Amino acid sequence: MRSNKRIRIGVIGVGKMGEQHIKNISYLCPGAILVALHDANQDRAKEIAALYGFPQVFDDPDELIASPIVDAVLITAPDKVHADLILACLREKKPVLCEKPLASNLKDAKLVLDTEAELNQLLVSLGFQRRFDPAHLAVKEAALQGVIGRPILWKGIHRNSHAPYATNPFFLLTNTAGHDIDSARWLLGSEVKEVYARALRSRDDFPPDSRDLFLLEMIMNDERLASAEIYMSADYGYEVSAELVGQNGVLTTARPDILIVRAQSKRYAPIAQDWTSPFQEAYAAELNAWIESLAGGRIFPGANTWDGYVAIAVAEAANESLIKGTSYPVELPRKPGLYRLDSID
Repeated sequence: MRSNKRIRIGVIGVGKMGEQHIKNISYLCPGAILVALHDANQDRAKEIAALYGFPQVFDDPDELIASPIVDAVLITAPDKVHADLILACLREKKPVLCEKPLASNLKDAKLVLDTEAELNQLLVSLGFQRRFDPAHLAVKEAALQGVIGRPILWKGIHRNSHAPYATNPFFLLTNTAGHDIDSARWLLGSEVKEVYARALRSRDDFPPDSRDLFLLEMIMNDERLASAEIYMSADYGYEVSAELVGQNGVLTTARPDILIVRAQSKRYAPIAQDWTSPFQEAYAAELNAWIESLAGGRIFPGANTWDGYVAIAVAEAANESLIKGTSYPVELPRKPGLYRLDSID
């Protein structure tokens, strides 16, 4: 694909996440050029286009996907349209990088999985950007080198200052917890076979059926363990960490302490209010890896359709666990041969 020219990218969805990707494409991705935009809010799309070189604004996302001026598509639209947009890309056999989740439910995720597997062509990449975060990569590399012996437990913390969208349990499990499910699978190199979920409402003024603090306890296929705290209303800021406990030691991501401030008789490490700045380096690295894989005809080193499908399968099992008050099995289909090159079993 255009190995000697820049990859022409069309972006669908130009909200906060979309604009961050657009800015990265425009300034930090020399192998790509932004050529097309679509957003349900056309005024917003035109405003963003004026800031980033006046790419063509499409009023129909399907027309953008099918356009001959677009080599590859980046989807940062709302969750509910992810599956339909990915399927449109697959019909055109056009590469696509979609922000998580793969779909808003397991049925739609399975349709995407089956469609790509039938094409027998890896066209879908998924935005689990922690796989490109330097701190998480350092943990992964040290584990592979055997620094702590065999890792036996993954522990994750995922805190937001406030819930950015909603506090509906099913939505938060499929949208937010997917990052933590993928982190556990990726760092342990094993699939989840069982999940036990608990959740509560941390504020009396939240709707009665809302939940914003989750604990997920997962058992992997090889009996190793994973534990995630996901707190959407932590107030103090945004923070993500991962820890691997091994037979001979422990590995922990070092962020957010990348800056120490000494001022006004205090010494402290500032904490971001959302995910955009802590993971900016990871987002740029993920985009460049995707672009380089397209230009070079190589497999994208990040997450694929199978990873997205599994994240939703575990999230839906966690939701069943919440409803039933007991652990719940994660039932996965046989992994299609197209995805068997990865290291997660």
